[in-house]
Amino acid sequence: MNLMSTIRGSMLEGFFPAGWDLARIDALASRPPGDLLKREAWWHAEFEPIPCANVADFDTYMGHEIARAVQRTRAAGKPLVLILPVGPMGMYRWAVYFIKEWGLDCRHVHGFNMDEWSDAEGRTLPPTDSGAFQYAMEQAFYGPLGE
Repeated sequence: MNLMSTIRGSMLEGFFPAGWDLARIDALASRPPGDLLKREAWWHAEFEPIPCANVADFDTYMGHEIARAVQRTRAAGKPLVLILPVGPMGMYRWAVYFIKEWGLDCRHVHGFNMDEWSDAEGRTLPPTDSGAFQYAMEQAFYGPLGE
């Protein structure tokens, strides 16, 4: 069983954009754990993977990195645009913690919700619907962060 055989004949067949090389995505996701930290030619020169023992560590590291990006761009006088994924959501609790602890001003930060889905006509769920990504982000990040 692999991604391609699982998708074939399912409701996901034909769902993903035509330009996505699903076989390549499947091959990357199937790599042995020992190969995941081996540098690839296509990696950005400054990219360094940081192994995480568990989701709690990941949440802390990612929350710290979000807050550091806010801090660095504020110090440089530059705007920051973040494309924010739906999860894991614990990273936003840590981002809020570090941003508040360090007293960071976030007026230069602009966030976009990565994972909001729409119907065929482009309509998304209302932001007050508990299934909407915007709702989840308001609960996990924007609300706790405040103004």
